[in-house]
Amino acid sequence: MKNTPLNEQHAHILADIEKLENRSQEMEPVSPQSKRLPHASPTYVSIWTHDDVLFIAELSGYDVHLQKIVLHGRNATDEIIHWLKQTTKERDLHIIAANLQDQQQFDELKSKLWLQEDIVPYENCSQEFISEHSLEMQVDDLTRGIAARFNEDHIVTIQLTPLNEVQVADLVTLEDYRQTVSAADFQRLVSLAQAFQGKKLVFLNATPQGGGVALMRHALLRLLSLLDVDAHWYVLKPDRDVFAITKAKFHNVLQNVASPDVRLTNHDKELYMHWIAENAALLRSVFQQSDVFVIDDPQPAGLIPYIKQANPQAKIIYRSHIQVAADLVTQEGTPQQVTWQFLWKFIQQVDYFVSHPIRQFVPANVPPEKVLYMPATTDPLDGLNKPLSEEQMQRYMDLFNALVVEDGQTPLDPERDYIIQVARFDPSKGIPAVLESYRKLRLILQDKGIVPPQLVITGNGSVDDPDGVPVYNQTRTILQSEPYREIAADVKVIRLPHRDQILNTLLRKSKVVLQLSIKEGFEVKVTEALMKGKPVIAYKTGGIPLQIHDGVNGYLVEVGNTTLVAEHLLRLFTDCELYQQMSQAAAALANKDYQTVANALCWLFLANQLCDGHSLAGNFQWVKALAQHE
Repeated sequence: MKNTPLNEQHAHILADIEKLENRSQEMEPVSPQSKRLPHASPTYVSIWTHDDVLFIAELSGYDVHLQKIVLHGRNATDEIIHWLKQTTKERDLHIIAANLQDQQQFDELKSKLWLQEDIVPYENCSQEFISEHSLEMQVDDLTRGIAARFNEDHIVTIQLTPLNEVQVADLVTLEDYRQTVSAADFQRLVSLAQAFQGKKLVFLNATPQGGGVALMRHALLRLLSLLDVDAHWYVLKPDRDVFAITKAKFHNVLQNVASPDVRLTNHDKELYMHWIAENAALLRSVFQQSDVFVIDDPQPAGLIPYIKQANPQAKIIYRSHIQVAADLVTQEGTPQQVTWQFLWKFIQQVDYFVSHPIRQFVPANVPPEKVLYMPATTDPLDGLNKPLSEEQMQRYMDLFNALVVEDGQTPLDPERDYIIQVARFDPSKGIPAVLESYRKLRLILQDKGIVPPQLVITGNGSVDDPDGVPVYNQTRTILQSEPYREIAADVKVIRLPHRDQILNTLLRKSKVVLQLSIKEGFEVKVTEALMKGKPVIAYKTGGIPLQIHDGVNGYLVEVGNTTLVAEHLLRLFTDCELYQQMSQAAAALANKDYQTVANALCWLFLANQLCDGHSLAGNFQWVKALAQHE
């Protein structure tokens, strides 16, 4: 049909539509409705325009339905949003994702779908496809293809290339990010992106999903793509045996949360190096063709010599995201010294060592001139932080309660407030202290005859974290023992699937947020809670004190003082004026340097410095400050 006159093309299209509209599909559903999505039917759509006609193909359960709307010059985006709102309400649908025609007019629509309608947008079909192929085939291929990107619980499956490059979703526009920061910061970001043209930046870490590092990388790569920066993110091949080593004997040992008898052995080193060699062979072409590499945490550290060998001109930055027990790594004979000595022979070859802004996190043998500071960041436009309507939040609360019930627990009582801690189920997150603080609060409230709040302890898992299930099971076991058994019904403990809007909703609907980590790098969940106007009570550890103004937007407590945590909780639940003041201060004082634009600005500044051959003396300076005053 490529050379067919336009009016004949249109006739063919309308004929195909009539066939499709009158035909009952006899195909199995690509994505069956899950019991985990209560009420509304999960639905996927494809949207495109042709000859002033809007076409919407809809897959819900077994059937694909095709709608056509003659625009008569009306704005296509407005008509699409109107159709989505009307249809979802009338037919009780939950539209998960939409495939959009690759057309400039849909840039605004993409952003509206994600930020307003809570629909994941995709762009992966050309505007000529209707004139080249059967409409009927395209309807099935495109719409079912989008549904196939999601699992049976309608949670997106992270897409990886054969080289394990993470394919990051394009959710919003550059203008959306511009609105989140000052004009000066945004202009500096754009200038740095332009200066980096012609060069390639690569990030390497262990996992594409689960934990703060992966969340930061998804957000960062989305923004860098909008800036036309040649940036890529690769993850290592998963290996359960190696991940048991890197979690227990790298991360946990370096943070000093492992048992004293946990030590890195020669056999562990051999397994790790064999795994590193496999990944290096897979990524050799990437090493050869890139200019700047960022190594996230210890897991990929062994790749550094391979990068140097494949590309002697490459610049490498090591980014430490954890609270390293720096005082122990240089003490002869400690487990920390054994682990660090093994890792340091790789890490010492890098150009910069970037740490959370805590001097105690940096081992003494790291040359000060290589050390720079950057905080962890969160994204104001992702599923964890974007605004949600009351209707959307109710959907996610229903989903959360369905998961809780499925796990054998009672749902949250919507008539009562709740306290929440959101974190991985990890030995460093202080979950036993959360339970003990809550128990002590309950005793005080009982004496005063006050109805107690509920408690939610939740978080996502990660493929490289074998601690998740044991710590979750330990938490449930504690609740079944004395003296916790009598309050257990009011405590909801659940490892959640990776649907960020559930955590977003839970934080927004909570009364007070706890973060009682005993060891902590930075913990962006504190940032995310403050952004939502929630007072945070946290242990005074790691990077957390950089975020909380004690007595202003939350409270800082010495590690282990659960009695004081309970007393602060009591104040916030019984003093309405104090709560309002703290809530307002939490939102007002949320630091934009802990968000994605600042993160991108910092990485581009460092990459440009390295590529331009500038000698930058680190000496524990904040990268953001250097980038602003260059």
